[in-house]
Parts: sequence; structure tokens; C-alpha cells
Amino acid sequence: MISYNTPIEQSDTKPSIRLGKVAAGGMLWSLLGAAISKGASFGAQLVLGWLLSKEDFALYAITISWSTVVMALRNGGTQRLLIQKGAQYADLAAIYLKIALIFNLVGFMLLAIAAPFLSSFYQSPPLTQMVWILALTLPLGSASMIFQAKLSSSLEFAKIAKLAMSSAALRYTAMVGFALAGFGPISFVLPMILVAVFETGLGWYWAGGLPASQALTWPIIRGILRDARWIMLTALAGALALNGDYLAISLLQSKEVLGVYFFGFQLSLALVALITSSLDAVLLPSFSLLSGNSVRQEAIFHRGVRLMTIGATFACFALLIGAEPLIHYLWAGKWDSAIPVVQLLSLTMPVRLIIPICRSILEARGEWRVVSLLFMSDGIGIIVAGAVGAWWGSLFSIAAVVSGYNLIFTLFYCGSAAFRLRTPIKNVFAPIGQTFGIGLIAVMMCFMLGSLGRFDMTNPWQGALLLAVYCVVYAGLTRLFLRESFSDLISLASGRISESLH
Repeated sequence: MISYNTPIEQSDTKPSIRLGKVAAGGMLWSLLGAAISKGASFGAQLVLGWLLSKEDFALYAITISWSTVVMALRNGGTQRLLIQKGAQYADLAAIYLKIALIFNLVGFMLLAIAAPFLSSFYQSPPLTQMVWILALTLPLGSASMIFQAKLSSSLEFAKIAKLAMSSAALRYTAMVGFALAGFGPISFVLPMILVAVFETGLGWYWAGGLPASQALTWPIIRGILRDARWIMLTALAGALALNGDYLAISLLQSKEVLGVYFFGFQLSLALVALITSSLDAVLLPSFSLLSGNSVRQEAIFHRGVRLMTIGATFACFALLIGAEPLIHYLWAGKWDSAIPVVQLLSLTMPVRLIIPICRSILEARGEWRVVSLLFMSDGIGIIVAGAVGAWWGSLFSIAAVVSGYNLIFTLFYCGSAAFRLRTPIKNVFAPIGQTFGIGLIAVMMCFMLGSLGRFDMTNPWQGALLLAVYCVVYAGLTRLFLRESFSDLISLASGRISESLH
């Protein structure tokens, strides 16, 4: 009989699994895949920033923000549940696919019905077609999510990365192609249909198809829903946390303001998604394999926090410095109004990136309710922050309020996770505060140098010089004051960190 509540038990002495090496290699593969994917995303945004208008970007933001509630419930939470129950994949996959199809068909119908009303409310006819296309991706992508769960639970990180790279290339190439062909804002969503079909085919090939079909009975459905209810609520809350500010801004500000904010947020989000998608692909299955060994789980958790803070602070603050010359040069002033959005969001983004690590270890321990409540709080909070900023009245105020909220909520999230894990809160807060402080010092030194040298920050060469100075200062301060974290980062890059986990 299939069990829906038994946690995965793994032997810590399995000679075939050297989890430290697998996790480190998986992280590098995932980072490579995400880097290429987000590089393709940036390339597409570079071209679309020229081809499409601010209103086109606003319509896409409206589409995804209002579709959030339905899209977040895709597959009924079965993908993350399958990863957490990876050892039972053969027994559960076919059943979970049926559950996923039911949820996705219901979601398709809800979005199809809502589309004309949204179009009428915003007086934008293209919204109808955009929401319909987005709705169609739900049933088309059902099997793909199940196959990806199989690859993830089997620690096939290289295949996951290759799938992500191939999908990104297809999506963003098609997006640019449709825009060049004159499809306007529909260019954002039309490629998603191609991606859903492609990922299903390749996922089926790599996962070896589905196991034999099993009957879907009410006791089985009830058991799955009981397990997945907190996962679905978490997905909904996470989607609100990503898109809730768009929703609030769309109701309180003009489409032009929303379009500029969305454009700037997407530039910042590209960096975040690069890291969070990699963590999501590696940490949950890795933590789940160690469900019987909390000591090793926490060792990987604390090391992950240290590595994340040092790497994320470097990358996000580099974007803060380079945003002005980069945006001004690439789009010849068209999107200059998005510069403060990128800078303000990048300021607190390093702290925000600790959330995926906390979430993964909590989920691996079956703390779905805690994760769900935290994310629901985040979803509500980001909507309120976006509304307050929009009510205040300017792009700068919107970005400032949202950025400040990100900092406050992340500290609350990390503190709550530390409490649930019964680990000293200083083990989480200390590396965050230390690295964040070093990053701020490096940034302030660069801006002081630019001010004294009367640098023109719209000049890409002078901006690149300041960015190089920042890199040297940050690396020097990190090596001087955070030697252990610096050494761990170098070890990860050279592949030696896996050995230290045994």
C-alpha cells in the first residue's frame, strides 16, 4: 500500500551516494544552467526593450500578476511532494500526474473565463489573448513538471540544467522572433506554449516515461490533498510575493509607471532567479536525502548561508554600481527611469536570497505548514508594500518601500527558521550582517571615488572602472575579515568543498 505521510529514510552510509560531492556538483551545474538561461533572458530583454513599449511591458505584468492565484496552484503541489518523496516515485508518479491534470484543467477554465473581464477592466484588448495563452500552458505542461521531479529526486542535476538551458534558448529566441514579427505584448506569452511541449518531450525521454498507470480513488486523492495543501498554499504565497507588487501598482498607478517598475524589477530578478532556481534544484533533494541526519543537514545549511551571503552580496552590489551606465548605454536613455528601481532593489536583494536556503531545509523536514504561513505573510506584505509605495506616488518611493520591506521580512523569516531548527540565531544573522556590511563599505568607497574623480556614471567605461575597483575592494575585505567563507567559496569553485562534508 502506498504511504503518503512516511518521510523518506536514507542510509547515511550508502557507498553509492557521496552527497557532499553530488550537491556541490549539482550546484555548479545548476548555476551554469541558470547563468545561461538568465543570460538568454537578459538578451531577450535587451532586444524587447527596443522593440516594445512601456505599456507592452505593463500588460505582461498585469497578465502574470492577476494569473498568480491560478498559476500558483498548477499541478496541485505534486512536483515538490514527489521530490520530497523521491523513493516512492514509481508508485506515485502516474497518480500524481492525474491529480496535476485535474488541477491544471480547472485552472485553465478559470483563467479562460476571467480573461475578458480583465481586458475590459484595463481597457486593453490584448489582455484577453495573453491570459488565454497563459491558461493553455497549464494542461500542456502537466507531465513536464512530473518528469522534472523525477530528475530532481534522482539528483540528475546535469540533465535539469541542460533542460533549463534548452528551454530558455527556445523561449527567449521565440519571444524576440514574435516581437520582430509584430505580435506586440503577446510575444511575452506565446513562446510558453512551445516551451511546455518541448519540456514534456525531453523530460519524458530522460525520465524514461511514466510507470504503469494506477487507479485514482477517493482515499488516494484525499491523502494527496492532505499532504499537498500546505505546498499549494506556499506556492500561492510565493507567487504573490513575486508578483503582488505588480498587482497593487496596476490598481494605483498608470500603465507607464507599472511598465518601468516591471522592467527594472525584471533586471534585478534575473540575478535573483539565477541563484534561487539553482538552490531550489539542489538543496531540497539534498536535504531530503539527509532526513535522518539533522547534524549533517544543519552543517550544509550553515555553510550554504555563508556561501550565499558572500556570493549574493558581491553580485547584487555589483549590479547596484553598474545599473546606471549599463541601462543608459544599452537602451540610449529610453529606460533611464528604471535605474533607481534596479539600484534600490539590488541593495537588499543579498539578504532576500537567504530565504530559499531556509525554505529548503524546512521543507526537507516536513515543515510545510511553517513554510506556507511564512510565505503567505510575505505575499500579503509585498502587496501592502507595493500599495504603500504606489500611494506615495513615485517610482522611487515604490522601489524604496519594497526594498525596505524585503530586508525586514527576510530577517524575520531567517529568525523564524532558526527557531524551528533550534539553531542559534547568530549562526544565521552573523554571516548576513558581516558580509552585508563589507559590501556596503565597498560600494560607498566606489561612489566616493566616483564623486571625487567626477566620474560620469552614464559613461560605460568609467562605470566599468568603478566596478573593477569595487570587485578588488570587496574581494580584499572578504579575504581579510571573512577568511572561512572566502576559502569555502574558492573551494566550491574548484570542486573541493564536497570532500569537507564527509
